[in-house]
Amino acid sequence: MQPMMTYGPAKRRVARTPRFPIIGTMRPFGLYPLHMQPVLPGETLESYSMRWRAISMPIRHPLVGAWLETWLCYVKFTDLDRNLGNMFISDTFPTTGYTAAAANDRTFVAAGQIDWIGLCLRRIAEFFFYDEGEAIITRDGVPLTKLIQNNWTQNLMFTPASVNPVNLPSDPATQLTGWQVMQQMGMTEMSYEKYLETFGVASINAEVGQPEILRYTRSWTLPTNTIEPTTGSPSSCFAWSDEVKADKPKRFQEPGFLITLAALRPKMYQRNLRRSIVGEMWGFADWFPSYNLTEPGSGIRQIVGNNPVFDAAFLESAAAQNMLYDHRDILSHGEQFVNNWTTNPYPIPMSGGQTGGPGSPRHELQGDYVPDADIDALFLGSTPDRRLAYYEGLVETRVMGHIVDQTPRVQLA
Repeated sequence: MQPMMTYGPAKRRVARTPRFPIIGTMRPFGLYPLHMQPVLPGETLESYSMRWRAISMPIRHPLVGAWLETWLCYVKFTDLDRNLGNMFISDTFPTTGYTAAAANDRTFVAAGQIDWIGLCLRRIAEFFFYDEGEAIITRDGVPLTKLIQNNWTQNLMFTPASVNPVNLPSDPATQLTGWQVMQQMGMTEMSYEKYLETFGVASINAEVGQPEILRYTRSWTLPTNTIEPTTGSPSSCFAWSDEVKADKPKRFQEPGFLITLAALRPKMYQRNLRRSIVGEMWGFADWFPSYNLTEPGSGIRQIVGNNPVFDAAFLESAAAQNMLYDHRDILSHGEQFVNNWTTNPYPIPMSGGQTGGPGSPRHELQGDYVPDADIDALFLGSTPDRRLAYYEGLVETRVMGHIVDQTPRVQLA
């Protein structure tokens, strides 16, 4: 006779309120994990709160500010790997490919442990922070985020084949539709979907394969006065004291993780953009008669070898490659404006990430990423421990589910 699966008695959902003290350091433009907690299918996140303070080491420029950004994400197991569904229905499913090869302080993992934090971090980075097919750039043990910029060079290209500026993240959901995993366990047929049903989840939702951002915050600050600790001299630093809240309930359809990520992104200027593109606008075609405003190719222009907009060294490496840009982007996105390159009283925070050459990736031509040397140049310090920001705080969540704390309570007389 085939054994039958029986369900236990129905239980009312109860609240659990885990707390996560957080402390660490961040380098500018790195995407750092701050907190992670597992969640079960059928549970509901009712509230989330993170109270934290972040302060940078002394910086060079007393006026240029920075953004501190946070993301609260929900990552399902099937966002990481569809085959992870087998883990719930087979004790022999291997951990190969999921363990950390070496200890990593940034992801709080020891060698040989399941690297859940690192796996979630990379999945979120490739889906939300990198273009389709773009390799993740890692610095300080974490993915590097792009420079926050909004200017006409964002569609700079080498060949006419790259005219289309739309480069969206991949959509794995279209490739994963219809997936089903079956595993034989003795005489009982079990599937991942049936495992989910034991938690009251009817089926996998249509968005499987895509991490979710549940809360995003962006806090701008200007430098504040401080004292350089090694010399006692007055200087400047970035400082934040923020509280991030998420009060909209979120029901979890599958087992996975809540993870908080953060990035510190100072405002920086492109070193190779030396003059205004406005000075290149002349004539009937550049001022766009109304009948060709929506013409896709009407704004395409070529950068010639003696164009004064760019630094000469940059043009020497890029001009021969038929560099093109969309002339309408100055109207849509604007540009940086620097009226003193040489005698500014403080070093301008500049990025030299804009490079060019045969076969250069799109992000190099457009200067999306800041080189290490330019990140270091933001700070007064000359050693790694003087070129970062440090933070401390507390994450608190309230989750409705069926997990009950069994810890004995001592009654005080």
